[in-house]
Amino acid sequence: MKPLFHVFSACLLGCLLPVAAAAQVTPAAKPAATPAATPAAAPIVETPARLSPREVALNSPVPIWQRRGILVEQGGRALYIFTEDVPGQSRCDPKCERLWPPLFAEATARPHGPFTIARSYDGRPMWAWEGKPLYRWLSDRKRGSAGGDGVADVWFLVQVPPELDGYVVPYFPMPMPRRSADAPATLPRPRTP
Repeated sequence: MKPLFHVFSACLLGCLLPVAAAAQVTPAAKPAATPAATPAAAPIVETPARLSPREVALNSPVPIWQRRGILVEQGGRALYIFTEDVPGQSRCDPKCERLWPPLFAEATARPHGPFTIARSYDGRPMWAWEGKPLYRWLSDRKRGSAGGDGVADVWFLVQVPPELDGYVVPYFPMPMPRRSADAPATLPRPRTP
């Protein structure tokens, strides 16, 4: 049994010695050229689950989206600014509000990026874009409607500049709750069984 052990040890030592010697590189010696590198296995990285467009829209902290570069409300209709408003305060009186309903916010709404909270003519919170109160136009009845741009040279669509694009979620058609024009803009709530 001893001779077999010595033979095995000699073979093992003979195989490992050249490998160990090749692995040791002295500072004066240049490393030998390596054959073409084999592609290393990519590290296993757990990617986050992709959210559906509906989930992205529901996770947005504001009920405002963009469609083709303009701001839209839940129904996909355009949002407008009124040039006679002052930052944070609407000057659209009740007669004006009948044609240009404000996009009211819930009392608990908080600013997010360029979306701020302004006050309507009667003091209620409403959504604003960089301090400019946001409105709908009564004549915009269908998804994609944006017919109020330039009305009386004081009502204009809100264009989303590229540098603020990341703050505005792309529009995803969602069911529109039936509500009065003066109800706060809210996201639809998930159904509970």
